[in-house]
Amino acid sequence: LLLLLLFLLLLLLRFLLRLLPPPPPFRKGTMPVTPIIMKGHERPITQVKYNYDGDLIFSSSKDKLTTCWRSDTGTRIGTYQTTDRHAGAVNTLDIDRKTERLATGGSDSAVRIWNAQDGDELFKFTVDSSVRSVSFALGDRQLLAAQDSQYGSTPKVFVYHLCTQNGTEAKWDPIAEPRETIEIPEDKHNIVTAMWADLNKSIITGRENGILRRWDVESGTLLDEINVGRGLTSMQYSKDGTMFITASKLDQCAKLIDTKTLKVIRTYQSNRPINSGAISPLFNQVLIGGGTEAKDVALVSGRMSHFEVDFWHACFQEYMGSAKGHFGPVNSIDIHPNGKSFVSGGEEGEIRLHHLDEAYLKSSKKMNLEMDSKGKAS
Repeated sequence: LLLLLLFLLLLLLRFLLRLLPPPPPFRKGTMPVTPIIMKGHERPITQVKYNYDGDLIFSSSKDKLTTCWRSDTGTRIGTYQTTDRHAGAVNTLDIDRKTERLATGGSDSAVRIWNAQDGDELFKFTVDSSVRSVSFALGDRQLLAAQDSQYGSTPKVFVYHLCTQNGTEAKWDPIAEPRETIEIPEDKHNIVTAMWADLNKSIITGRENGILRRWDVESGTLLDEINVGRGLTSMQYSKDGTMFITASKLDQCAKLIDTKTLKVIRTYQSNRPINSGAISPLFNQVLIGGGTEAKDVALVSGRMSHFEVDFWHACFQEYMGSAKGHFGPVNSIDIHPNGKSFVSGGEEGEIRLHHLDEAYLKSSKKMNLEMDSKGKAS
């Protein structure tokens, strides 16, 4: 009799569960993510970046340090520093494909290459001004470094060779002098970022005035040019490299750019300065972040400062929601290679790691399918 009553109770419970409404779908303005707060820097974050495998996160800061973290738990593994470490802010970083070497560029006019695994400094390049961008070429045998126009210097992009060919093998043997140098036409606008393109045959540079230029690496000649808006702050490739996203402070927007033609594909207009953007490898979504500059924060309320990461539909340019939490402008964003988590670094020196939950991933997939069907129907 007791077993019968238990069986009937289970049937009743199952029936009642079917009557419950389904979990609420993803709605605009809400982001079901619980961040992991990563504290290890004392000054503003300048860049955050996943390695190629996605198991590590690297961060640089104005506190002269570069730090390595676990991407699953947010645990700090260590920092890259020596007695002869960067004497100024670390403005930029890049990690090679195998996570063997880490490149950093600082305001001390130095480019340093580190052993990513044990933290030893392997090599140092010296330029004439503050380094704003470093990037390993496809194959990791070359490195570009872009300097700005501070200290009376001319904006330039240097290409360094890191390996020499020994038969069929490439031997790690960096050369201190740049193999190629691209001089950027002088004006009052600093170079912001530079990145490789066209299988290492060209380099795309971006300046504060929004001018993007494509340069031939061998000859240094200008191949193409476009203006994407005032106050350019960053550029970041999609996973396949066919397009990249730009962020602009003064125009308060992010733009999706075709890598081959440098034409604007989509524009995501915000209501605040934008410092960084990233393209999801999983969904038709882009993430953009920024906020009112630190010097102007006291002039507006916290609610109006907009220190959050916004999600936008990449194709239809529709705002989807925001992930809040930073109490300073968001300076850098990167998305995990599998698209299921992202990391953001803020002006307050805090890094926030967001793992997207299954409910959000399922809802986003469903939303993408619905919006794709809507686009095909129209």
